[in-house]
Amino acid sequence: MQGNAAGQLNGLEQVNLDEITEDKNLTRRAARGLSWSGATLLARTVLNIFVTAVLARLLSPQEYGVVGAALIVGALGNTIANLGMSNVVVQRKDLDKRHMGTISFLSLLIAVGLAVLQWLLAGQIADFLHVPELVLVSRVLAVMMVANAFNLTAEAILSRHLKFKISSIARLVAWIASHVGLAIPLAYLGFSYWALVVAYMAEAFILAAIYFFIARDYLVSPRFDIQSYRDIRRQSLGYSLAGISSFTAKYIDNVIVARLIGTAELGIYSRAYYLIAMPANLFGDLNKSVVFPLLSKVHHDKARLRTAQLKGYALAAALALPTSAFLCCFAKELVLTVLGQKWMDAVAPIIVFSAVIYFRVGYRVCAAVTLATGQSYRTASMQIIYMALVASLAFFSAPYGVNAVAFAVSGAIATSFFLYAAMSCRITGLSALDFALVHMPPVAFAAVVFATGSAVKMLLGGSPAYLVLAIGLLVVGTLSVVTLYLRASLLFGKYGVEVLQSVTSKKLKWTLR
Repeated sequence: MQGNAAGQLNGLEQVNLDEITEDKNLTRRAARGLSWSGATLLARTVLNIFVTAVLARLLSPQEYGVVGAALIVGALGNTIANLGMSNVVVQRKDLDKRHMGTISFLSLLIAVGLAVLQWLLAGQIADFLHVPELVLVSRVLAVMMVANAFNLTAEAILSRHLKFKISSIARLVAWIASHVGLAIPLAYLGFSYWALVVAYMAEAFILAAIYFFIARDYLVSPRFDIQSYRDIRRQSLGYSLAGISSFTAKYIDNVIVARLIGTAELGIYSRAYYLIAMPANLFGDLNKSVVFPLLSKVHHDKARLRTAQLKGYALAAALALPTSAFLCCFAKELVLTVLGQKWMDAVAPIIVFSAVIYFRVGYRVCAAVTLATGQSYRTASMQIIYMALVASLAFFSAPYGVNAVAFAVSGAIATSFFLYAAMSCRITGLSALDFALVHMPPVAFAAVVFATGSAVKMLLGGSPAYLVLAIGLLVVGTLSVVTLYLRASLLFGKYGVEVLQSVTSKKLKWTLR
């Protein structure tokens, strides 16, 4: 009896030791993934601001509106073509070569079919959106649908194997080559909206070439297997439903603005949304490429999921809320400095969208939890609710102009976040009190940022916009650095500091408290 008890005790100790070791390994891999993905995405965001500033002076709101309408069509095709199978590649535990071959086959087959359909229906699409230029543009962009389908699968394979470094670098290289190397020169030479069309196509094919080379050891030849399809069908359809609902929610307001207000107004609206979406997309890409794959590895352990969820909220709030406060304060200066005088109509939408940056970022944290736990149909239900809110509020506010649509869509974003947060907290068992407490330090710091920014604007009244923006950045940046050095928990809270400690060097860890 004593021998059996000792054996059981040793077995339990070994299990606990294995779990601790696994947790440490995942933490280290998460740190490396966040470091590389965060660095490359931050570099892309900074470069994106530069590219946006240059192109905004070379292209008009009307030209941006044409490309914005075309990308709606392309994004819908990409969402349908993958059928949520890229998420299955990351999340499913038992995935063999037969599954991978079936996923590759179906993704490419559906992409080809949708590309042909987009080519044939280009005229009807242009008539529906009231954008005549869309006939030729949508036919040209249909060609890149196959490349995008391959990229989604290849990126999912790399994420499954936690190859964050090479995947992050590949995306950055493809984006720089296409937007810096092609979009700016072509726009300068007078190619109008075709400069952006060529850039988007080039990015898709350059990334496909890079992925084909770096992921060749993991790729499987497309080959359909009926049993493998049956294994993944239900899960992939759930993810697909969530993806289509997410796409509709993301673009339905653009469709409404294009059809009911006008192409130039769509250019203003989409540029304002795009500029403010950069912080949300930065963290959203980290969720997709790093957080979601890692959570998928521990989705069976609710305690670890709760901790990860709290860390996600803490990090998201610490990054997004002060950024939101700064952008609300300096929206006019940002437009004049980055976009130029002809984009002044974008100031009001930027202020409104800035106010809900955190809700967009926090929504991604909720999605990472539900997707990692395999709750694809719950994810889809939330996306459908989000879609319905955006569509209805945008439609009824459209007669009152772009600013009213921006306000309505922002309200839909905030409402959807709180509904999704309630659902994800029930899944992990996170209490409402803990959820509220994790947000308190970033909220307080955001209030300080807004007060400081307002004081800077008051003191520099009448100065050039670029000078006010630069000094505001310097003052708020200095305030943030000093806060991090003296007591990082004042901004990031307990759980956010733990994330920082996992991604910083040992020499800096002593300052994080």
